[in-house]
Amino acid sequence: MKKKTELDTDGLNEVIHLSRNVLRVVYVITIILIVLGAILGIHFLGLFELLWGVLGVISPVFIGFIIAWLFYPLHRKMLNKGINKILSALIIFAMIITIIGIFTYVFIPVISSQVNDLVSYIPSAIEEVTNFLTKTLDSISVKGVDIQSIQNGLLNSIESFILEFTTSLPNNVLEIVKGIISAFGTIVISLIIGIYMLIDYDNIINSLHKLFPKKGHNDYIKLTETISANTRKVVNSTLFVAFLVFVFDTIGFACIGLKSAMLFGLFCGLTDLIPYIGPYIGGGVAVIVGFTQGPIIGIGVLIIAIIVQLLESYILQPVVMSQATKLSPVVIIMGLLVFAYFFGIPGMVIATPCMAIIKEVFNFAKIRFIKYRDNN
Repeated sequence: MKKKTELDTDGLNEVIHLSRNVLRVVYVITIILIVLGAILGIHFLGLFELLWGVLGVISPVFIGFIIAWLFYPLHRKMLNKGINKILSALIIFAMIITIIGIFTYVFIPVISSQVNDLVSYIPSAIEEVTNFLTKTLDSISVKGVDIQSIQNGLLNSIESFILEFTTSLPNNVLEIVKGIISAFGTIVISLIIGIYMLIDYDNIINSLHKLFPKKGHNDYIKLTETISANTRKVVNSTLFVAFLVFVFDTIGFACIGLKSAMLFGLFCGLTDLIPYIGPYIGGGVAVIVGFTQGPIIGIGVLIIAIIVQLLESYILQPVVMSQATKLSPVVIIMGLLVFAYFFGIPGMVIATPCMAIIKEVFNFAKIRFIKYRDNN
């Protein structure tokens, strides 16, 4: 009898599918380990302090380059239409100044007024929370549990918080004012540097490209162009989504009757820059303050926060962000944890763009290694 050998295609496809999944997991773990190892190495070498010191000195130049980099596509479109590069840069500069001026004239007074209202409302809000806790604990009776001690501990904690808040408020306000004045000066200098860099952006990039080794020179240029394009997509999309969250939350909170609606809407927009956990931080604070004004307002703020979050997750993110990052959620979350540990809140904001850059560099290195292996 003849033995018939048949290829088990179903089994083979299952093995291939499993192998691809394993490779994806290995790929994600490799990226995480590379990032973690690099950051730990820099940390143990004590280079973070040196890096922050250098960035503090050259921050206007760095911010100016970021401004030029962000607005270069618009600048390039104007150049393609025959507009002189100096005139194009001046138009962009005027546009930026106009936006800052409108924001300063329209929003800053409102936000400042709402901050004052919120500060004046804090004592009454704390008093309402204290009364609520007192009534709740008085109505609880559990054998073997000293409710009175728990109540006294909570009240003492609240009183300590009020005392610390009121004593540190003048110094905090002074530090904030100093920070705003310093930031304003840095922004003005950065804008001026950014416009000059925008005018000469092509020459600056070409000069940087000359630093690449001659072997594989075009590949390195293609890598930087890919990183620049993808990172710009991530940054622009993130800022646009955060702005929409600010607008939607502000309108919703104002309709519900939440005090300082624009302030909390702005806070939600800023925290939305932090992927995954940011929206819950901003929405949670607004909901807590809403409940101090009353259960109806608290529930209304909660509903608005949930609606905006669903709108962002299922409409804004898929449509606006599209496949800008193409990163696994596991990679993004791990990047958030690592960058948050070493850089705090700013690290959480820049975690996703940095992980996108690291991914592109890793892919480039992988392709170069495969070419080198095949040629040898």
